[in-house]
Amino acid sequence: MDDSETTNTVMLDSFDCDIISKKLAAINNKVRFSILEILRDNKKEPLYSRELNSFLLNKYNISITVQMLGQHLKQLVESDLIEEVPVKKEVANKIGRRNVNGYLLKNTAFLDLFLEISFFSDEVLSFFDLHESNLNSGDDSHCILTIFNGPDRGKTFKVAKGETILIGRKSNFTKDDFDSPAILLDNEYETVSNVSKPHLKLFNRDGKWCILDEGSSNGTFVRDDEIIVGKPTPIRNNSFIKLSRGNGGAVIYCSY
Repeated sequence: MDDSETTNTVMLDSFDCDIISKKLAAINNKVRFSILEILRDNKKEPLYSRELNSFLLNKYNISITVQMLGQHLKQLVESDLIEEVPVKKEVANKIGRRNVNGYLLKNTAFLDLFLEISFFSDEVLSFFDLHESNLNSGDDSHCILTIFNGPDRGKTFKVAKGETILIGRKSNFTKDDFDSPAILLDNEYETVSNVSKPHLKLFNRDGKWCILDEGSSNGTFVRDDEIIVGKPTPIRNNSFIKLSRGNGGAVIYCSY
């Protein structure tokens, strides 16, 4: 490369690299990731270890000892994702409120990841673009679906309240093969059920937008919770719907 050539590569100093490496290592664990979700959803007050253990068991079916939880919390604190603060709580087998260590998700927990790692920031900006596109397309009579990943990324569909729309991988089908409107995803979404047995249906019932999975091959997930097969499931505005998870799945952003 001669002096006239330029590159978009951003070099991070060793301090930034160390922080980012610690955060990525901390996130790459089911227990610690679940703790971050719990603290994100409970922003009003710090949670102490026994409260976190209860959430882990009841919401995520994760059972660990208080000692093991302490090790996970220590790594999250050292990676600058959460902070430890003194708090008064009712403690089991103790009378009155006691001083314990509580934990909060830091407001700046992921800021350096998004700012320093260019592909993270590019993904965030891309999301904002898709979100703005959805807002501009929306009205009170439609649900707006935008494909968020894969070969169909950025494609947007408007579903009217009176419609039931089928969503699945197209295989050898065309839209003319169905009585109901259909969103035909590219065949590269290989873990998505095809439209001969649609992966998903979306419709409006009693003023609520609902999705229905009648038995897809790899399940449908909203916020990583798998929806119940055969049961219409209301979805919130600005939801991400995952048609299967991992490689070969499709992520659909839904707003109305």
